[in-house]
Amino acid sequence: MFTMSSPTIDFGQTAIENIFINDFMPRANGDYVKVYLMGHYFAISAVGDSSNETIARFLGIGIEDVVKAWHYWERQGIIAITRNGINHSEHQFDVEFLSIREKYVKEQIELPKIKQKKSISPSAKLIAAVSNPHIKRMFENVEFYARRPLTPQEKVKVLEFIEIYHMDVDMVVRAFYITCEERNIRVNFINYAEGIVKNWRDERIFTNEAYKVNKQTDSDHYQLLRAVCRAVGINQSQIPSEVSATIDEWCNQKGYRADYILYVVKEATKRTNNPNINYINSIFKSIADTGKTTIDAAKNYFKSNQTTKNNFNNNHNARTKRTKFQNFNHCATPNLDEIIKKKANKNNR
Repeated sequence: MFTMSSPTIDFGQTAIENIFINDFMPRANGDYVKVYLMGHYFAISAVGDSSNETIARFLGIGIEDVVKAWHYWERQGIIAITRNGINHSEHQFDVEFLSIREKYVKEQIELPKIKQKKSISPSAKLIAAVSNPHIKRMFENVEFYARRPLTPQEKVKVLEFIEIYHMDVDMVVRAFYITCEERNIRVNFINYAEGIVKNWRDERIFTNEAYKVNKQTDSDHYQLLRAVCRAVGINQSQIPSEVSATIDEWCNQKGYRADYILYVVKEATKRTNNPNINYINSIFKSIADTGKTTIDAAKNYFKSNQTTKNNFNNNHNARTKRTKFQNFNHCATPNLDEIIKKKANKNNR
C-alpha cells in the first residue's frame, strides 16, 4: 500500500478568469466579491467542510449577506444555485461555478480587448525624468564632463542607459567621467560611454558597490600578472595574449591562489636559465598531478626534484670536454719594465 502525506501548509493557487476581474468585479459589492472568491477557492481545492456558514465565519460577515451574494452572482449568470430539499435550506445550497468565457460565446457577447499601453513620447519621458532630482543631478554632471549642454535627443539617449541597461544613476555618471576625464573622448562621447555601460551590464555590474569590488579584483589580478611577467623576464608593457590567457587559467579555471602562483613561479625560474610561461605551466601541471595545489605541495615537489637535478648537473659536468682555452696554463710573464728597456737598447744601437 502506498500513501502520501498531506502538506501542512497550503502552497496552492486559485485561478480566476480575467473576465471576472475586468467585467464583474469592479461593479460588485466588496463582500460579494469576497464570497465569490472564497466559494471558488473551496470548489477548486475540494475542501470537505465548506458551507455558507464556513464562509460567513471566515469573512466575518452574516450568513444572510453570504446568501445575498450568491443570489447576486446567480443573476449575473456566472453561478448556478441548486437545492434538493433534503440537506438544503434557505441558507444552505449547492453552488456551481459556470465558465464565464463559455457564457460570452453562447450569448455572443464581445470579449473584452486587452488595452494596449500608450507609448510615451521621448519628450514626455524627458520632462518626467528631469523632475526627479537624481536624474537632474545626473544630467548636470554629464554636462560638466562634456563641457557643454546636452541636446534633448542626447538626454533621451542617456536616459536609455537606465531604462535599457538597468544601470544605476551613479554608474551612468561614472561612465561619462571615464569617457571624458580619464580617456579624453570628445567625439561621439555618448556612444563611447554607452559601450562602457554595455560592458558593465555584461559583467553584471550595476551599482557603485559592485564596481568597486570588480575594480579591486582587476587590480589584484593585474598586479599578479605583472609579477609573473617580471619573474619570467617578459616585457610588462607588451604582455603577450597567450601569457595573459595562461595566467587567467591559473586563477579562474584552476583556482590557484595568488601566493601559490608566485611561489611556484619564483622557484621555477631558479631552476632554469631560460624561463618561459610554457615551462612554468608544465610545473604547475606536475604539482597538480600529486593531488594538491598548495605551497606545501610545491615545496615537496621542488625538494623531490632537486636531487635529480643535482645528479644531472654533476654527470653533465663530468662529461663536458675541456676546451683549449680552459686547458691553458697561465705562466708568469717577464717584468714589463725590463721588456721596455731591452726594446729601447735595441733601437739605440
